[in-house]
Amino acid sequence: MKNFTMAVATACLTVTAASAQVSLGVRGGYVNSNLSITSGNSQTVVPGTEAVDNWNVGLVVNIPLARNFYLQPLVNYEVKGAKLKPVTKPPAGAFSTATTKVKLQYLTLPVNAVYKIPVGTSKLAFGVGPYVAYSLNAKYNLSVYDDGKLVQDSYQPVDFSKSPNVPNSNMQLGRWDVGGNALISLEMSNYITVGANYSLGFLDIDRSDDLKIKNQSFGISIGVLLNREDW
Repeated sequence: MKNFTMAVATACLTVTAASAQVSLGVRGGYVNSNLSITSGNSQTVVPGTEAVDNWNVGLVVNIPLARNFYLQPLVNYEVKGAKLKPVTKPPAGAFSTATTKVKLQYLTLPVNAVYKIPVGTSKLAFGVGPYVAYSLNAKYNLSVYDDGKLVQDSYQPVDFSKSPNVPNSNMQLGRWDVGGNALISLEMSNYITVGANYSLGFLDIDRSDDLKIKNQSFGISIGVLLNREDW
């Protein structure tokens, strides 16, 4: 996977060097992520979820295709996941455990078709496209209760080879994710960019028949262009 990441980054830099019409930039920011969890069969108990605050950072390339139209591939490292609501309350008078949060660390490769509208000396960009993602790492937060009160919690690694691989749940998480992405951003003449995007997973990232789990996230980012392709 490291070789794959290096190959993608090298390809982006090669394209940039080969054409003065291509621009390269970096960006990062806030991600509000959640998991949509539904039952794969009528007898599976499904935990509730809440959105959590995460982050991302990445490399963006602008490739002109026609007047105001661009192809915009990205290489992102981003964290997704959700809080999990226990299906049952911790029992009184006894020790118990519950998985209360899941974190998924992805290498994500979106490829957006982007239309840019000149606004004074800046550009307003709208884009949409697919993404593919690979989970480099994943963790779950295991909470310990005594007499219904939280006494300890800690993150533990997800073993993707196990089934299930998240305790106190039926989750059998896989590494791959595929989905769609929509964005809006403002590219200013001082090379600074600000934007927002929404991503929705199309692929069920749970490998079992018990649950169907899909990623969803909203992000706000700020970045800088290292060069400008047509200004």
